[in-house]
Amino acid sequence: MKVANYHEIAPSPRLARQVECFWSLRPSQPGQAHRVLPDGCSDLIFWVIDGQLKGSAVGAMTRAIVTSLAPKAEIFGVRFHPGMSHGLMRVPVSILTDAIVDLESLWGKDGRAMEQRLADATSLQERAAVIDAGLDPQSDETPVQRAAIWIVANRGDASADELARHAGLSARQFRRLCIEQTGVGPKMLCRVIRFRNAANQIDAGPLNWADFALDHGYYDQAHFINEFREFSGVTPAEYASVFSNPSPADRE
Repeated sequence: MKVANYHEIAPSPRLARQVECFWSLRPSQPGQAHRVLPDGCSDLIFWVIDGQLKGSAVGAMTRAIVTSLAPKAEIFGVRFHPGMSHGLMRVPVSILTDAIVDLESLWGKDGRAMEQRLADATSLQERAAVIDAGLDPQSDETPVQRAAIWIVANRGDASADELARHAGLSARQFRRLCIEQTGVGPKMLCRVIRFRNAANQIDAGPLNWADFALDHGYYDQAHFINEFREFSGVTPAEYASVFSNPSPADRE
């Protein structure tokens, strides 16, 4: 199911390594149900409802949620690349896993100040500039972030031991830091990235699910269907028929 009135813009060069995009959306129908899928990313999300703006931090997800978008609501935010919100969230990303946390409770007066500045902005470009100014990216990636970039480039096809070697850490050290900096362990991060890649490739037409599964890194069709249902709450065929051609906004 497509979300109407969705827009996104690219980040500034200063944030390109950390930020996937800035985005905004409005529901196409009052009370529209919206399925939010795991994708390995963290976000800062802002809701404008009845003229009131509130911000939240959303961590990595390990399961889908279905939410109903409020009539006349407007939602916008910033989506970080998988593993790249470390430092920018100002808290261990692990506390945000499968959670939505009020921005003011995380950032205190800085969170309130950002909400106030965003309340005065009227376009996605202006809002992106406000959020950009409130983020302070690190100059260098951590070993976990370098591994996360590698996981994305390889569509989740990596083992935990391989990732630890890539990061120059022991398997135990890497797992601990991966949870702290991405919100999930290395095995789960690989699974979610593999799932995200597969979900983004599904369209409404008839598919040979056995071939599709093998092409996207699954052992067989049963493995693919079981894992897809675990993360999305529906089968691939159900997703293709109801949630076809998902845009990146379908996470929010």
